[in-house]
Amino acid sequence: MTYVYFCTATSRKHKEMAQKRLSEKEIEQLLAQYRGERRKLIFQLETVRAAIADLKAVRDGAEPAGKAAAKRGPGSPAKRAATTTTRKRKPGRRKKRQIKDGGYRLSPWGNVVVQAIEKSQRLLPKADLLTHMMAWAKKNEPKMKAEEVEMKLTRVLQKLSGKRGVLGTYRSGLRRGYHYGLKSWFFATSGKLRKQHLDKLVLTEN
Repeated sequence: MTYVYFCTATSRKHKEMAQKRLSEKEIEQLLAQYRGERRKLIFQLETVRAAIADLKAVRDGAEPAGKAAAKRGPGSPAKRAATTTTRKRKPGRRKKRQIKDGGYRLSPWGNVVVQAIEKSQRLLPKADLLTHMMAWAKKNEPKMKAEEVEMKLTRVLQKLSGKRGVLGTYRSGLRRGYHYGLKSWFFATSGKLRKQHLDKLVLTEN
């Protein structure tokens, strides 16, 4: 009910504003405000989708494991057979692929983000990373819409700065959102940016 009331009030406000003459500056300010709200909603939608996918994976992976444990009684003599099957992956769970340096094998989208940061040697906000992602998608995924590319970037940043541990995040307080940098620029224990890398901070406008 609160959401319906908010939408109704917002719509009424828009009608009242539409009856007045707005300056070009006021129109640009409103556009920037609503675009920011749209980005928030897209980010929330991606977070919910990721949570649902993780829960489904846990659910699908846990059920077969429980059935297998129930069939095998205590003192089962088939120990040799068990050792040969322990290497099999459980349904719904992917084995993390590692590369030679001990990190994770990045997707093409993840490579765009990491390479942009490595090449610039700067802490980059999402807006700057989106510029690199749009340019890459224009050549490699021309059918994708701008909104889809932005949603993809949001998902990639969540993974790389979360469980993958490839990127670190820094909030400057001078602009909205995070700045992203290589994990080696941050303390492993606290996750705070090392002082010698503070000069990598970029504060450009969108």
